[in-house]
Amino acid sequence: MKEEDKTQTEQQQELEKKSNEAVYSKEYTEILTSVIHEGEEIFKKKKQAIFLSSCIAGLEIGFSYVLVCALFFLLQGRISDPVIYRLFAFVYPFGFVLVILGKSALFTEQTSVLALPVLNGQRTVFELLRVWGVVIVGNVLGGNFFVIFISSLAPELGLFDTDTMVTVGMHILNHKPWALFLSAIAAGWLMGLLTWLLNSTNQALTRILIILMVTGAIGFAGFHHSIVGNLEVFGAYLHSETVSTGNYLSFLLITMLGNGFGGAIVVGLFKYRIFESNFSSNKSRKNWD
Repeated sequence: MKEEDKTQTEQQQELEKKSNEAVYSKEYTEILTSVIHEGEEIFKKKKQAIFLSSCIAGLEIGFSYVLVCALFFLLQGRISDPVIYRLFAFVYPFGFVLVILGKSALFTEQTSVLALPVLNGQRTVFELLRVWGVVIVGNVLGGNFFVIFISSLAPELGLFDTDTMVTVGMHILNHKPWALFLSAIAAGWLMGLLTWLLNSTNQALTRILIILMVTGAIGFAGFHHSIVGNLEVFGAYLHSETVSTGNYLSFLLITMLGNGFGGAIVVGLFKYRIFESNFSSNKSRKNWD
């Protein structure tokens, strides 16, 4: 009797284990399917609509830049600059909430989203690069327009001055190229994970908390986000002779490559490979059985 009870217990544990694995696999597959579907819907949009949406995203993300500069202007001289840079985490997410919940096209949010349909064989690399190009141009143009707009308005409102814009921008540029690239990979990685996490829930409050958590971490750590960084560096470029066109363009190139690598390769490829490996192993097990 004891041996039979032991056998029944082991069988029950095995069934519970398989049930838990099935639930996990289903949830993972549902998230992956949701992200791939989201990416496919973006590919289907007209390029003009994507461009306009990306311009709007560049404008909306500018409100993170406003709050960052305003916070630095308010606290400079009262506490040390390194502490102020860490406090950026509290205001950095604001523009991201506007962009992401508003469904505007932001490059770093779409790296893994657009890469997954390519990995799944539904789209080509050329189609991916073409959409990325449209989104990047729109984000940069929208962001630069916002910087020009706010650089005239902010001093009149007492939010911050052009010296603040230069200081914030120079702080972003004050890193070696390899550090910029690795930092941008980390930011792209987190943004790719943000997209993944957002597709795991439909609750508005939970989605906002996820955005605050992930983008706040980027702001606190000072990881380089190419689109927000574009505003910061472009602001310094406009008002400082020490920032050259080469400095500005090289920053954009390095950080966008890093963000793209972090989002598309680290998150998109790894997440897809996990699913693919699990699917292959399950298929082999079925054939074996």
